[in-house]
Amino acid sequence: MNKKLFLSIALFFCSAFLFSEDAAKTKIDGLFWKTLDNGLQVFVMENNSAPLAYVEIAVRAGATTQTAETAGLFHLYEHLMFKGNSKYKTQREFTDAMNKLGVGDWNGTTGEDRVNYFFTVPSEVVRDGMEFWSYAIRSPKIDKDELEREKGVVLSEINGKFTHPSYISYFSMMKPLFESEPWRIDTSGSPEVVKNATVEQMKEIQSEYYVPENTALFIGGDVKHEEIFKYAKEIFGSWKRSKNPKKFKEPSPKNPQDKIVKLVFADKSASDNFVSAKYMLRGPDGECDIADTYAADVWGNLANEPDGVFASTFTGNKTLSIPDSDYVGASYFTKRASGRVSFVAYMLNDGNPMKKADEFLKVINGELTEKMCRSLEFYSGIDNAKKKLMDSRIYSMETAEGILSNLSSFFASCGADYFFDYNENIAKVTETDIASFVRKYIEGKSGVLLVSVSPDVFEKYKEDFLSDGFIEVSGENAFWWR
Repeated sequence: MNKKLFLSIALFFCSAFLFSEDAAKTKIDGLFWKTLDNGLQVFVMENNSAPLAYVEIAVRAGATTQTAETAGLFHLYEHLMFKGNSKYKTQREFTDAMNKLGVGDWNGTTGEDRVNYFFTVPSEVVRDGMEFWSYAIRSPKIDKDELEREKGVVLSEINGKFTHPSYISYFSMMKPLFESEPWRIDTSGSPEVVKNATVEQMKEIQSEYYVPENTALFIGGDVKHEEIFKYAKEIFGSWKRSKNPKKFKEPSPKNPQDKIVKLVFADKSASDNFVSAKYMLRGPDGECDIADTYAADVWGNLANEPDGVFASTFTGNKTLSIPDSDYVGASYFTKRASGRVSFVAYMLNDGNPMKKADEFLKVINGELTEKMCRSLEFYSGIDNAKKKLMDSRIYSMETAEGILSNLSSFFASCGADYFFDYNENIAKVTETDIASFVRKYIEGKSGVLLVSVSPDVFEKYKEDFLSDGFIEVSGENAFWWR
């Protein structure tokens, strides 16, 4: 997800906060922030438009904290959270408790940077909702029989990806892009690791990652921050810090390949009339390259201007046969340790698709990069790009849930400060910053190219692709653990 576009309502954001015991208010209207003595961060968004309260608990964990030996265990652990705990002994009791709270919608997710759990309850029972997640996260039932049953569920999810075109495409690119540690971007993980998971491993995840200093609580809606902070201290204050805090591993190398990796995929969902090409490189990481992420975001908006230099450079190339600017674009994804930069184009299949793919690469690494580094015309819309970036997704910010769920994502990838400082830092981005970003992450760097065509088109041009150094990908070789 291109995560910062939602930071839109300029009147909401300012970078200053107050942290004292009595002054937990931020300068975002209605948003309060406090850190408990044990390190647990608590965020409260007051919005009395409806008598409801959103309750989320998020942990800085997931794929990016995995090793080859634990890949898939965070996802498996997420499932076990719903199986019962010290208060609600069974899954049935767990579900009944949510029903009694009046929960209409609930879920848990495992991502690259975050594992989170959330629901919405009537605001009159918000304390009970907070206590509910306290039992779930602090004293889950890690039972051998439940673990074995849940392994089957998770394995079914993994196995369902073998033949799914979007997963094959994604993981075939991730494997060479994160060559040394591909498991750090795979939230599902290895079937073998999941199959052999033990209760001891689950308990190790709990003791190392599910600790207060690695966790944040997000409460929003028809609530009062004074009460929520009081409840948080009552409910979570006795939660002990980790005795041996887990150190976060450095991100993977930014340029792992000495040459461009070229892949071709016979996609059964593709049309005979189009050739799609995607080129991906490593980008800035939230853990260590925060200053570069702002330039990357503005770059992404500049690149997606319909009438901008980026689009016209592609659409003006007759070899590519790109119908119009809607069929070409670029994006940047900020992650804690797996930031990515992508270029994509959909080209009419009116010639040899392999030659089109090579021309696509040639344009990116030649004419386009030159313009992005040195052409004043490319930056002519920079002020508009920054304004659009700050004004976009305004509707997603109308609710307390919308604000807090996005803040939760930032907490996991870059830290909460990043959320509050975002607009101020975007406003500071200059042409020089963007050109520096292009030189650092794109110019002269080796990425991964994936060309997708229909099976019939692939068979017709298969020899051309293979003789040009393309590697054919499928469900058999797309996944790192196969």
